[in-house]
Amino acid sequence: MTAARRRMMILTEGQLGVFTAKTATCLVRYCPDEVVCVLDSVAAKSGHPLESFLSVGANVPIVSSVEEGLEFAPTQLVIGIAPVGGRLPDAWRAIVLASIRAGLDVVSGLHHILGDDREFAAAAKTHRVQIRDVRTAPPDLGVAQDLLRGLKQRRVSIVGSDCSVGKMLTALELSKALCARGWDCDWAATGQTGILIQGSGIAVDHVISDYVNGAAERLCYERRDREIVIVEGQGSVYHPAYSGVTVGLLHGAMPHTMVFVHQPSRKEVWHYGNFPLPPIAQGIALCEALMAPIHPAKVAAIALNTVDLDAAEADNVIRAIERETGLPACDPIRQGSSKLAVAVEAALAIKK
Repeated sequence: MTAARRRMMILTEGQLGVFTAKTATCLVRYCPDEVVCVLDSVAAKSGHPLESFLSVGANVPIVSSVEEGLEFAPTQLVIGIAPVGGRLPDAWRAIVLASIRAGLDVVSGLHHILGDDREFAAAAKTHRVQIRDVRTAPPDLGVAQDLLRGLKQRRVSIVGSDCSVGKMLTALELSKALCARGWDCDWAATGQTGILIQGSGIAVDHVISDYVNGAAERLCYERRDREIVIVEGQGSVYHPAYSGVTVGLLHGAMPHTMVFVHQPSRKEVWHYGNFPLPPIAQGIALCEALMAPIHPAKVAAIALNTVDLDAAEADNVIRAIERETGLPACDPIRQGSSKLAVAVEAALAIKK
């Protein structure tokens, strides 16, 4: 018997946008047949379609209430944002409770574990629905054990200049491109949005700090029979809040090569305006230097997020970054990921 397809009503109340509702954006892009509506009363009042907010989602309705959303027969309410600190907005409690009372399961990637919330847990028990907190870490994680060094598997880490620049998207698109070229390739999700799309993974930003490397190692070792494994990155090595997770992922995964992700128009570290972004070449050099004493790896290519540039501007900046770094670069959404895949193959010295 096959599992029933999930039918998601995604909650973004007042925060619908490519960067403010990253989880919603990626679910609409990669799971379009499973998203039945987006719940956002502010956006619904505007009268604009979903694709005007997210650049994807044609024909997916925006609804203003749980009751309106029920007309599309959802089976679960999915929290569609990943805010700094991972707290559930206070104003959303009533929406979550109304969804539970309507018989919907609730799926959340927040640091605020909804299943541990007494009010939500009691309501879920009464109405016989499930609360799934995808950020909850496995209970048996430990420190890294150096399990990867001798494997035939080849690993690619996705790193970047900042948060929310497209590392998860790059991991997914690169994996698709390598599979299309005949490789037995998989990608490991390390954040809540990736887990919701991939169906498995570990949200490493919810893992005890000593165990982050071990979590990355486990994700790769579980895929030890795959030819290529791509590890989704988090944060950046110089992000004032999240650099620890970034470095733990790198050292735990022991990649053979890396792909660097960058948004050219961004000048300051996300959410921290007092920290200007270093030049892209410096960011690449830092990642390579971090790997040098552990498991030497170079950046093979650059994935660029040009969502806020027009086509001509994007082409110009891509060419400029290729000249600056000497590395192949492309926007995987605008141009596809074949250039990244070819560069990764070359860096790994493999061919079909």
